[in-house]
Order: sequence, then structure tokens, then C-alpha cells
Amino acid sequence: MISVYVPATSANCCVGFDCLGMAVDWWAHFTFEESDTLIVEGCPDEFKGKNNLVVQAFYTTCDYLHLEYPTFKLTIDTDVPFARGLGSSSTCVVAGILACDAWFKKNMDKMEILKIATSIEGHPDNVAPAIFGQATACFMEREDVKMSLVPCANYHCLAIVPRYEVKTSQARKVLPQGMAFKDCVSQVSHALVFIQALQQGNEELLASSCRDLLHEPYRRQFIKEYDRIKKYCDSKQLPMWISGSGSTMMVVSLEQSYLVDLSKFLEDSFSELDYRFLTIAKEGAFIKYE
Repeated sequence: MISVYVPATSANCCVGFDCLGMAVDWWAHFTFEESDTLIVEGCPDEFKGKNNLVVQAFYTTCDYLHLEYPTFKLTIDTDVPFARGLGSSSTCVVAGILACDAWFKKNMDKMEILKIATSIEGHPDNVAPAIFGQATACFMEREDVKMSLVPCANYHCLAIVPRYEVKTSQARKVLPQGMAFKDCVSQVSHALVFIQALQQGNEELLASSCRDLLHEPYRRQFIKEYDRIKKYCDSKQLPMWISGSGSTMMVVSLEQSYLVDLSKFLEDSFSELDYRFLTIAKEGAFIKYE
């Protein structure tokens, strides 16, 4: 039996729209066993077949490697919420690719895995940290993915998860068609400082760099709790951003006690929010043979 473990991710990281991502230790678990027919368990009935994203990623990798499709029993064990901005689809994509690689013992390198994952996802900001761990910065050069690993200081994380979805397609529709030159300069400068502060453990600087002009001002309308939580975090100089396209909000700090205080504020102020204490995942997806 092949077991694949894939971390959830927080994409965009505020100022890194479609290019920055961070892995967190919220793990999805997928098992693959030999079977005479394709069996999929642990998901809604409508995805218990070849249309399952994990299966699709497995078979896409077979196509890439010019291999016949095997049948197997797939069991999905995950509580990473769907359509909340935590990379749930990326966990499925990466799991399928790694499982195929392990099934046929091809030993692909991680950049090759990233290439396949990006071809399925469309952009690398979620799949890259899921594969490599830590944080990653990526860009596309034609069809090639260029990636740099961003080692992170020992930040603690608090994922704040509203009990409603924000669909990526909906969140993209509200984005601006252009930006003023001065705003482009601001975005690039804040993103560069964000990466350095994330690596160096400069929390005050990290908080100051969380000033996005590209997507958060437009997507905040879909997250009714955003403004009050953002006001609290700004008052405490806590780095905060919309995770992916939402609805999850990610807050980080070197001092977990600050996040505990924030969780108490959430409990006192909101009745329909979940939250989870996390850390940055130092390693990416991995396989166990069981």
C-alpha cells in the first residue's frame, strides 16, 4: 500500500498574487492499494470515479510517462476544507502525481513533479509549497516553471476559516484590469520585503509589508469578518492575509501567545468561524509504503 501525505497551503501570501505560497502542517492523507477495479472512498459520491481529481492527476502522470492506466483503490482521508483557500485541490493533484511516480517506481525529481502539477492546476503558487514545503516563489516562463524555495523563520500560524466558500472563479471576476505605475512599484517592493522578513523572522517588518493592492482590496467584500479581524491584527502588528482567494484568513506570529489572544477575540466576536493553530510545514509531500 502506498500512502501519500500532502500539506495544505496558503497561496498569494498577501502581496505575492499567483506567485507566493506557503505550506502549513495541515495534512491530507491518501492511500493507494492494488485492486481489480477502480474504487474511490472518502469523498462525495459524485467524485467516486475517474472524475476524481486525485485519479485524474494519477492518470495525467501516466500519460506524461507513457504508461497504461492501472486500477487501484484510493482512500482519501482529509479535513482540509474545500474552497476555503487552503489548497485542497492542490493536495489532490500532488497526491495523484506522487502516487503514480511511486506506483511505477520512476523516481521523478521534484521539479518534474511540479511541472506536471502546474499543468493541471494552471499556476504553481499552491502546488509548489505542497511539493517542496516551506514557502516558495514562482513564475512562469512560457510553459516552464521557475521556482525558488523560501526557508522560513519559526512562525506560528492561525488559520481562520469562515463556514462558507469563496469560489476562485468568483474571486477572480472582481480583480482590476490594470494598475497605476506607482501601485506596481508598491506591490513589488512590499513583496520583496515580505520574503526577506519571512525568512529572517522580522515580524514587525512582515506585518508592515502586508499591504496588498492587487487582490485583497477587491476580495475582502466576500469575507464579512475580514474588516474587523484586519483591524485587530493591524492594531497588534500581526501579519495577516487572505489565504488563496478566501474565505480563510491566515495570521502568523513568532509568539504563539499573540495568536491565542487573537483566538479569544474571535470566540468573543464571531459565532460562525473556525480556526486552527498551525506551523509552517518544513517539508513538502512525502510517501510511505505500508
